[in-house]
Formats: sequence, structure tokens, C-alpha cells
Amino acid sequence: MLSGLSIQLSTGDYVVSEWTSSGVVSVVGVDGQVTHSYEQSKTSDVGQMKRPSSLAVTKNDDILVADQLNNRILSINRSTGCVQQLALSVKDGIHEPSRGLSLDESRGRIYVGERGGQHRVLVFVGVQV
Repeated sequence: MLSGLSIQLSTGDYVVSEWTSSGVVSVVGVDGQVTHSYEQSKTSDVGQMKRPSSLAVTKNDDILVADQLNNRILSINRSTGCVQQLALSVKDGIHEPSRGLSLDESRGRIYVGERGGQHRVLVFVGVQV
């Protein structure tokens, strides 16, 4: 496993992105064992993640993933396992979102740093996750 990034959940468990072209996001328990893995979604048509490169977690421990090579941000609902693409509108689209994903849930904002394209920092306001 090639680890891209990890972030801690309120339970003490960790979410780890496996920074590979096939893309997997896993939840690892405090005992070091993988408790859940999210790959190609079976509950939606988002397809395979390609290089999940950054993570953020909501107050409900749902997971946001910067899916770098697919140029999108995904949301993983921890209670249902459903993976969905967030509808984030930006001129010319998002280009290679990388290690700059951040969530300010109290203000309804998501910040996305791009590695490709114009190397922008995008701010999305009023986002419900």
C-alpha cells in the first residue's frame, strides 16, 4: 500500500488514502486493522478513484476525497457506504485537486488546491456535505 495521506475520525480511527492509480480509501481502526475500504462504488456510478490525494472529514465522520486524476471531489457517507461526486461548479472545472482539500463546515465552505491547470485555490461556498 502506498499511503497518500491520513486523517483522524472522531472515533480515534484513521482514514487513509492509498495514493495509487487504482485508488482506495480505507478506515483503519486504533488496533491497526482495516475496518472499511472504499474503492469503485457499488451504490453509485462514480467509477474508480484515481489517485485519492487529499482527505477531509465532516462532523459526522463522512469523508471527502480529492480524486486527483479524475478532477473531482467525492463524498463518502460512512453510514451507508455511498460514494458520490460533489456538484462543485467552477469555470473550466477542477484540475488535479491535490493536497489542498479543506472543509470549514461551520461556514459551509470547501477549499480545494489544484496541482494542474492554473494552480488555483478554489473556494466553494454554501456546500452541503
